[in-house]
Amino acid sequence: MGRGGMFGGPANKRYSLEFSIFARNLLNTTNLATPVGNLSSPLFGHSNSTAGGFFSSSANRMLQLGVRFSF
Repeated sequence: MGRGGMFGGPANKRYSLEFSIFARNLLNTTNLATPVGNLSSPLFGHSNSTAGGFFSSSANRMLQLGVRFSF
């Protein structure tokens, strides 16, 4: 009948779509930054931020999402 193809029968190519999720430090405790060192501050000795930034390699919790399309 037809030559086959994407919608009409057997095709010669195979396609695959993969999804992946990588989580790092997902359930661990928060890594705090250096504490405040100003003696006149009410926060002296306490940390008021977390270590690293959002895109830093030392981020507290990191999720990587991936998609791969093979043909």
